[in-house]
Amino acid sequence: MSTSKSKKRQKLKPWWRSSRNRNKIWGVLFSVLAVAALGGFAWLALSSGGRGTTGGEQPIPVGEQVQPFTLPNIVSDRDFSLDDNLGKREIVVVGYMGFF
Repeated sequence: MSTSKSKKRQKLKPWWRSSRNRNKIWGVLFSVLAVAALGGFAWLALSSGGRGTTGGEQPIPVGEQVQPFTLPNIVSDRDFSLDDNLGKREIVVVGYMGFF
């Protein structure tokens, strides 16, 4: 009789179950993620082209006249009109791209 039949067959583990291979896989995944993150940050930093604003328009200089506009006031449920408030108080308009 052959000796291979008398020995129990060892169950082979899949290649990813080995701790040595698993550590290699995690290392590669973290490396790829780190390179992608750094590349994304570099792209975001350089995409503005050194401009102060990210849009195509430049900010309006202080003291320059702007066209009349009306904005909704969600707190008091009334509209804010530039024509109604011009000359009565100083007006500063600030725009945010999102809430933080």
